[in-house]
Amino acid sequence: MMTALDGRSFRIIAACFLSLLSSVQAANPSSEQALIRTLLHSYDRNARPVLDRRRPTNVTFGLEVVQLVNVDDRNQMLTTNVWVRQRWRNELLTWKSANYNGVKTIRIDPALVWIPDVVLYNSADSFFSGGLEKYKTRVILEQDGRHAWYSPASFRSTCTIDVTYFPFDEQTCTMKFGSWTFVITDLDIEAEDTPTFSDKYVKSAEWDLIRASKKRNVQFYECCSIPLADVTIEMVIRRKPLFYVFNLITPCMIMLTMILLGFFLPPESGERITLSITVLLAMAVFLQLVAETLPRNSETIPLLGKFYITIMAEISMSLMCTCWVLNIHHRNSGRSIVKTPQWVEIVVLGWLANILCVRKPGVETEKIPINNKRGDKDNDCNDDDIIQVKVSPQDLKGKLSLNGEAHALLSMNHVTPVCRSITQIQKRFSQHNGNAKSSEEKENESGDSLARDLAVLAEHAKFSRDIEDNQKKWKHVAMVMDRFFFWFFILTVLISTLVIFKERIRQGRKSS
Repeated sequence: MMTALDGRSFRIIAACFLSLLSSVQAANPSSEQALIRTLLHSYDRNARPVLDRRRPTNVTFGLEVVQLVNVDDRNQMLTTNVWVRQRWRNELLTWKSANYNGVKTIRIDPALVWIPDVVLYNSADSFFSGGLEKYKTRVILEQDGRHAWYSPASFRSTCTIDVTYFPFDEQTCTMKFGSWTFVITDLDIEAEDTPTFSDKYVKSAEWDLIRASKKRNVQFYECCSIPLADVTIEMVIRRKPLFYVFNLITPCMIMLTMILLGFFLPPESGERITLSITVLLAMAVFLQLVAETLPRNSETIPLLGKFYITIMAEISMSLMCTCWVLNIHHRNSGRSIVKTPQWVEIVVLGWLANILCVRKPGVETEKIPINNKRGDKDNDCNDDDIIQVKVSPQDLKGKLSLNGEAHALLSMNHVTPVCRSITQIQKRFSQHNGNAKSSEEKENESGDSLARDLAVLAEHAKFSRDIEDNQKKWKHVAMVMDRFFFWFFILTVLISTLVIFKERIRQGRKSS
């Protein structure tokens, strides 16, 4: 029982001591506390802080850009972190420091004193981004009435984005600060003479801040007959193109190289059309992915968009050229002869082939001289009349009937030199007949039968050789055009790329 009474007595004594101490502090406040009570006694924060209502309140506005947080290309908005500095003179809040134990400066809540309603005119925030709600720091009061309000803030402002030279573009964004309710005769705002960004600036990974400046403007508005003053911050920013060059332009050039290599693919492989279509589809899919990165703008076409459209057009042209070359390569593949025009032989096979150093494909020997016996004066088969038959009796089965001698002669070697003329064939194979002592009628009958068979065989071999010669000529034309299109597309890609980016190069020289 005694312990419980002692604890209760101790709490009562402590409460009495604290009450006595607080009453002593209330009776003897600190100098700063007494100063604040005196200044705010019967003070109305809504009154403009001048003794003469005819004089305006001069506000010095300063802003230092600390960081470019984001540049929204699609929504055309700029988000920045800044340090805002505002200074003005309040003639209603002054004191003598000697009367308050040498207190020359105090810091109080901005809700207790008059503050200028300087807001961001081109704000893109969903809520009101003015000085009345945006800044949360205290106001510094000095004994002569000078007030200073330093506050960090994050602003989201509108900015017209010109994507003509994307991703090598420069943008000029402005932030316009001014009073929302006070005209210039009541509140005059001036720009602080300090740098807009300093070594405290945090560099952005996507944009470079080239320069920034402040300028005071006076402008009329529909609301008022007296103009309003404002301070406009102008910033010039430049996009860093490394990300877009590495991820968007370089893959595009690699895919374009695949099209150029397609002109070296042999037409016999049958994969040239497949390669061209595959690259074109890959480019279309890649462009669809890139469209999510490109700014949505219907006023101008981005530089990168022009580049991609040009590349896709060149890939489509290469596909058409490949189809044409394959058509030429397989020309005359049937049983009819399509001769090359005269201008093709002069321009393509003559002039263009020499310039591009395209050699004619190797041709096998078509003529074989016949070893005549010495003193064989009856043989009048000239070398020009000799052709090489590259067929066997099995290949001609069902096309003509060969007698035993022709069949045996062709079976010795499946390549047999024969004469074109029937009379020459008749004479040659008459001498080749082993039965020299046979009658003249039997010899003539055998020779005539063999001559007819071999004449058909000779004509067939001649026609096949003409088709083969014509095919080789068309293949030579296809080889020349392949080489021509290869160099043509290399020059086209280089020239188109320079034409597309020349304006940006010229613009960069002007800006530098």
